[in-house]
Amino acid sequence: MLSCNYFIRKIFPFLSLVPFKPSTSRTFFFRFARLRLLRSNRSLRRNQAFHIHTMTLGSGGSSVVVPRNFRLLEELERGEKGISDGTVSYGMDDGDDIYMRSWTGTIIGPHNSVHEGRIYQLKLFCDKDYPEKPPGVRFHSRINMTCVNHESGVVEPKKFAILSNWQREYTMEDILTQLKKEMASPHNRKLVQPPEGTYF
Repeated sequence: MLSCNYFIRKIFPFLSLVPFKPSTSRTFFFRFARLRLLRSNRSLRRNQAFHIHTMTLGSGGSSVVVPRNFRLLEELERGEKGISDGTVSYGMDDGDDIYMRSWTGTIIGPHNSVHEGRIYQLKLFCDKDYPEKPPGVRFHSRINMTCVNHESGVVEPKKFAILSNWQREYTMEDILTQLKKEMASPHNRKLVQPPEGTYF
């Protein structure tokens, strides 16, 4: 007897591109929805439907907020395509996490600073209230910066403007880009750094 997986692959051949393993129906349908969102409605995305986080419907002026997972799917797609010059990147830690909470970021240190050429790894955690509230951000690679806790590697919101003045339209890319700029700032670019390749 042919398995259910066989028919799923026959009906939706693009699923063969994704490793498939026994899982709950909930996980399967999330994966299916994710693929559909990423690979269809290209014209809709070109019109920035997913770039607008609030939109007005009807003459009443009521606003509808784009759901959290749609927003994170958009960020995931952008991260997979690559960002600008490649010195900042990010992606999901666990592709099976249907809540899309844990992410890994990478920053290559800016030129003309003690960080030049260094590769820094970070962890970002998008809780259920993201993007209404900022993600938790923590350096995994050891670094000496004024906004980073020297013991835990946590980026302290009170010392990092984009987190302390968070707005819904900000993204993980914005956070990583701003951290790179902060590395090159006068009060950080010459600070003595821990040995390269050490971690919190």
